[in-house]
Amino acid sequence: MKKDKVKSKKREYDTCSITMELKKPLLYEEEQAEIEKKKKKVKKQSRNRKILKTILILLICSVIGFFIWLTSYYAPTSKAESYLKSDDSVEVSIDNNFICFTPKNITPTKGFILYPAAKVDAKAYAKICKMISEQGYQVISVDMPLNFAAFGKNKANEVIEKYSNIDHWVIGGDSLGGLVATRYVNSNLRKVDGVILISSYPADSYLKEVNMDVLSIWGSKDGVIDFQSLIDAKEKLPENTTYVEIEGANHSQFGDYGKYKDDEEALISGDEQKQKTVDGIVQFLKNID
Repeated sequence: MKKDKVKSKKREYDTCSITMELKKPLLYEEEQAEIEKKKKKVKKQSRNRKILKTILILLICSVIGFFIWLTSYYAPTSKAESYLKSDDSVEVSIDNNFICFTPKNITPTKGFILYPAAKVDAKAYAKICKMISEQGYQVISVDMPLNFAAFGKNKANEVIEKYSNIDHWVIGGDSLGGLVATRYVNSNLRKVDGVILISSYPADSYLKEVNMDVLSIWGSKDGVIDFQSLIDAKEKLPENTTYVEIEGANHSQFGDYGKYKDDEEALISGDEQKQKTVDGIVQFLKNID
């Protein structure tokens, strides 16, 4: 009887031992699988951290680069500065928002609001503004946030409110400034009677739809403007639009700030280009009513 019990216990022990031995490979494989799973998880987390770090670095560099691009600008030359002084014909005043040119010995009833080109200081247009004002017009060159007209589309509202004596306003701009000026008109039609585009064109056909008086001026040696887009834009402008191409003029000489990036060399002097520009604008202003 005792032998049977011993044999029974031995069989039970042997069976358990065998079962455990059989399970060992399975347990090892499960343990290894769990280790590999943890390794992959750690590796994935590490990779994700690297990707996130790279994206963050690129984002920071992009923001810094964009800020540097915005804060770098075309400053007015000493020649432009010389036209920022009042004389017997025009009173010049400068505040944080505008450079104002007011004719003396006459109360102007017509005004011209000028939006500058991208990254160009509004003071760079002092000469043409003063020359126009000498003919009896209120002229305002608008100082834009970060010298970028797109950030100050509705600045014209401040000008119009300030000079309530003006009966007829014309708004315009150089390059990007012209485009932004047309967008201003889209939402402020009743406030303006005409639009002047200098090396610029509209993005839509709104000016044509409302039959706005428009003057379009550009130079034949402009190396910045897309001439095909300029030609195509004629379909977006009213039929009575006045077009003035200044032979030999480039993109930069409408202002005094140096040479705009990628622009061509002009074949005429800056003084001649500005005089022809002023002649065209003054004639346009005379016909506004």
